[in-house]
Amino acid sequence: MYYFMQLASYTLHKICIDIKEMIPENNIIPASRYRELDKFHGYLDFKNFYIINQTNKKQIAPSTQRLFFKFSRMIKKIHPDIIFSTSCYEFADYWLWQFRNKTRFIVNDPFPHSGESSFRRSVNTSLCYHLGKKFILLNNKQVDKFASYYHVDKNKIIVSKLGTDDTMRYLAKDNEHINKPSKNVLFFGRISPYKGIEYLCEAMKTVHEAVPEATLTIAGGGNVYFDFTPYENLNYIKLINRYVPAEELGHMLHDCAFSVCPYTDATQSGVIMTSFTMDKPVIATNVGGLGEMIDEGKTGYLIPPKDPEALADAMIKLLQDEDTLMEMSQTIHHIYQEGVFSWDQIAKEYIS
Repeated sequence: MYYFMQLASYTLHKICIDIKEMIPENNIIPASRYRELDKFHGYLDFKNFYIINQTNKKQIAPSTQRLFFKFSRMIKKIHPDIIFSTSCYEFADYWLWQFRNKTRFIVNDPFPHSGESSFRRSVNTSLCYHLGKKFILLNNKQVDKFASYYHVDKNKIIVSKLGTDDTMRYLAKDNEHINKPSKNVLFFGRISPYKGIEYLCEAMKTVHEAVPEATLTIAGGGNVYFDFTPYENLNYIKLINRYVPAEELGHMLHDCAFSVCPYTDATQSGVIMTSFTMDKPVIATNVGGLGEMIDEGKTGYLIPPKDPEALADAMIKLLQDEDTLMEMSQTIHHIYQEGVFSWDQIAKEYIS
C-alpha cells in the first residue's frame, strides 16, 4: 500500500496534521522530511508514505501541473490494482483521469453544506460524478438522493462506514489515566454557518439554569458567523476560536461529558466518529446521515435542527444521569472498537 497526502499552504493545519512551515520544494517528497509527522512513526509505515508538496496553491499553475504530471508518472510506475481517492479529481487534475477505471472515490460530502457551495465546486463534482466509475458513500440514507441528483447509476455506488479516528486515541494515549466526572459539554470542529452554534449557545443558557455547574466549550477555527457578544461574558461558555491540535482535542474529549453537533444540515460527521473514538456520546440534530450514525438512547440523542429548547432538554437529561452516560460510553466502546463498526469489520467490507 502506498499513501500520498496532498499538502498546500491552505492545508498545513487540518485534522491531525499541524505543519509549522512548508518545505519550499514543489515535488513529491518522503513524508519523513516533515518532522511534525514523526509522532505517527509508531502508527504508520513511512516506507511508502509520500507528500505531494504543492507550493503554488493554484491548481492550474504550470508548477502545479508539473507536480501532478510527476504524480501520474509515479502511479504508472507503481501500477496499482486499485486507487482510493478521498476527494474528487478536479478539472485541472486531468493527468489523473487516465486512472479513473481503477479509482474509487470516497464521497465524504455528497452535497455542499449551507454557505459553502461555489461554481467551481459544482463544476468539479459534476465532472467527477459523470466520469467516475465507482463511488463509496459513507451512509445508506443519501444513496437515492446522490444517484438522482447527479444522475449516477446505483450500480456505481458502494456503501461503507466511517470508522473511529484511531489517530486521536494514539496521540492522546497519555490521558488514559484521567477519569473524573465532568459536566462540560464540548462542541469541536470547523466553525461554519451550517454548524448551528448560535442555537447551542442559546440552549446553554437554559441548561445552566437547570445544571448550574454545567459548562460549554466551543473549540475550532473559522469565522464566528453570528453575534457572539451576548455570550462573551458568560463564565460557563468558553470559545476557543483557533485550530486545535489533535493532542489537545484528545484531552478535551476525554475530559468532557459528551459532545454536541447542532448542525442545521449535514452529510455524515467525522466529529461524531471522533467523539466515539474516546467513547463519548453525542447529541446531534437529525439531518443528513447523522440519524444513521447515532443509535437513539444508546450512543446519544437525536433532536430536530434549529430547536434550542429540544437541544437544552437533551443536554440536561444526559448531564443529570451519570448512569446513562456510563452505559452509553460502554456501548460505544463495544460497537466501535470490537463490533460491527470497528475497523476490522470495515476493512473486511473494503476487501470484499
